[in-house]
Amino acid sequence: MELMKINGLFKSYGKTKVLEDLSVSYHPDMIYGLIGENGAGKTTLFNCIMGIEAYEGSIRKTSNMSIGYLPAENHFYTLVTGQEYLDFCLKAKNKKIDKVQIKELNDVFQLPLKRYASEYSTGMKKKLALMALLLEDNDLYILDEPFNGVDLYGCIQLKKIIHSLKDKGKTILISSHQITILHELCDCIDYLNHHTIVQRYTSESVQEIEYSILTGKPSVYPLHSE
Repeated sequence: MELMKINGLFKSYGKTKVLEDLSVSYHPDMIYGLIGENGAGKTTLFNCIMGIEAYEGSIRKTSNMSIGYLPAENHFYTLVTGQEYLDFCLKAKNKKIDKVQIKELNDVFQLPLKRYASEYSTGMKKKLALMALLLEDNDLYILDEPFNGVDLYGCIQLKKIIHSLKDKGKTILISSHQITILHELCDCIDYLNHHTIVQRYTSESVQEIEYSILTGKPSVYPLHSE
């Protein structure tokens, strides 16, 4: 069963083409990686899925599917505490504010929820935004560069959380420049280049993926250098 199918997606800003004839499918209980150069269109693709950007083509989603989106940059209003931010996100999705669940989750994240979120570090802001998504209990999680600005302990936590989401039958879509982390986490990795997804890696090694990207050739890594 397909959770979401994108067909013939096209997006441009004026004369600048960003996405062209992009087609891809996503299924439940899977972790998908997305790699590509800066400016390749990864964030634009996510924005199209979320309905933030207008586009041509089609994006078909399972009915009543809820999506949680963690953007690469997280912005918070001043004079809003971490707790108030969580309450707002839950109310926006008509979810019950469960103080016990929030406390249990924050035992992991260790965030000062009574402090203003705008004063948090980059890593803490990402943790707060991710905490809100987890409390919402979405079907699909889109994480745009979630490991950027996160410390070592936070990265380990985040990987455990992503694995736990899959165990619960969720679908996760992650963009990152860190191929090694994606290779460890994901069931497959899509390569976005020249405005579309040019290859999906499923069983290749990290070295084969890197060789394919650097050379533009199929992912057959030479065992011996010539």
